[in-house]
Amino acid sequence: MSTYYYDGSFDGLLTVIFRAYENRKNIEEVSIEPEQPLLHFSDADVIYVTTNYERARKVEKSICEKISFQFFSDVRICFLSCHKNKDTAIVHTVYNAMKLGEGILDSVEEHAFLMKKLIKQVLGERHKYLGLVRFREMKDGTLFSTIEPKNNILPILLSHFKSRMKIEKFAIFDKSRRMIAYYDLKNFQIFFMDNVETEWSNEETEYAFLWNIFHKSIAIKERKNKKLQQNNLPKYYWKHLIEDMEEK
Repeated sequence: MSTYYYDGSFDGLLTVIFRAYENRKNIEEVSIEPEQPLLHFSDADVIYVTTNYERARKVEKSICEKISFQFFSDVRICFLSCHKNKDTAIVHTVYNAMKLGEGILDSVEEHAFLMKKLIKQVLGERHKYLGLVRFREMKDGTLFSTIEPKNNILPILLSHFKSRMKIEKFAIFDKSRRMIAYYDLKNFQIFFMDNVETEWSNEETEYAFLWNIFHKSIAIKERKNKKLQQNNLPKYYWKHLIEDMEEK
């Protein structure tokens, strides 16, 4: 049995798949390489994999040609999951799909079952955020939004807003991962920032104030149902909404 460690990048994981397929060894676990070396007391081989972009591209091409492009897309989506065992599930499932085909995702094999579950969770959270993202206008006219999703959904949110906000500069900041995406009317840039300083335009401050007044005025006190409200939209997602959900 072998345990693989890698740098946490998607190309790194594809390199792990290359090594695992090349070695033909039973995979026990795949995980991000720790900052400090670990002591191992089991009989498992420990393999540290250095990201190799050429090998990663070979694996990408092989998955698309031998399985399908859709399956490769599923792999990318699963990789965005926050689940600690996503890496192991992906490597096992790709390995099995190479032999049995993409129908493995509809089986009850434990890794394929987990991978399909994680894909559903990531896409479900993306769908939720399509209706939750609130943009606010900054002094320079850029529309800005802060999110804190459980999964790393920022890369798969962008195409939706680009198609609907073609003539607007906007930025979405994933606070939990310190990752920001900026659209300048032509291209996207994704980079990492510890903190983002925001200064709202005068119009934005006024509109936010008016929106909260409107939001409170349409609420019917007698029909307030906190339990139902939290079932429909868990409290975890309230923190970056412009409207004051606590007061509703």
